[in-house]
Amino acid sequence: MIAKGIVALALAASTATASPAPSSAPAAAPVPPPLKVIVRVKATTPCTRMAVHANAAILLTLRNDATLQQTIARLRTVKLSDGNVIDRRNGFNDLYDLAGQLLQNARDADRETGKILDFAKSVKDPREKAALVAFVNALGGAVGRQRKTARDLDGFVTTLEAYDMMRINDTQASMQHYTTGYYSVPTIPDPTEIQTAPAMDRDWVAIYSGRYPAYWNGQESPSEQTGLSDTQLARSAARDFQRRLPAIARDESSAAQPILRAAEHC
Repeated sequence: MIAKGIVALALAASTATASPAPSSAPAAAPVPPPLKVIVRVKATTPCTRMAVHANAAILLTLRNDATLQQTIARLRTVKLSDGNVIDRRNGFNDLYDLAGQLLQNARDADRETGKILDFAKSVKDPREKAALVAFVNALGGAVGRQRKTARDLDGFVTTLEAYDMMRINDTQASMQHYTTGYYSVPTIPDPTEIQTAPAMDRDWVAIYSGRYPAYWNGQESPSEQTGLSDTQLARSAARDFQRRLPAIARDESSAAQPILRAAEHC
């Protein structure tokens, strides 16, 4: 019963935390208490070990829900092109850290659900075994969506940073001019310099400074391809990630009943 109670509390909190609150709806049932450890499990029975791994996977998924909310909030406030170079670097670092947290939690959750699948192999009751597999599949869906968001976030920041590294600055261009007598690749302003100018003035800024958008690979940056500043691209990413939350919540909700059915056999 202890194991059953812990799992039930964890999943009740998961469903309540991950699901977005309706904008205008009548008063719903009382919100479950916040998730916390209510007992210290010392027993070593198979059912208790299963509950420990299930709770660990649930807690990691909930932690990623919170990290996703932090990620969306940071994408909405980060200054990648309307601040200075320090703002840009701090923004990159923050987003990298958030992507890393999401990926690490997802890996840890996969490890815990893997242990549940190992436990299911020894279960004799076909209904309990099916419930455990259904729980792992549903929670794995939520974790998989979280992992994809983390990789998309990491790819977004990595792409912007890669173009920063491909930018040819004044010193490099001058050295090339003095050693070869010509500029094979013109230099461009820092993103925080040119992207802060109104769209109609960006070409003028580049021409006036004597530099033109160009990179070693001959491609246009994401900002040049889309016509949006890097900050605006971050805001778009925030909206995209926000739209992914309901699907994650549905997967987490689908995991609730199977694990409760499995726990009933303990």
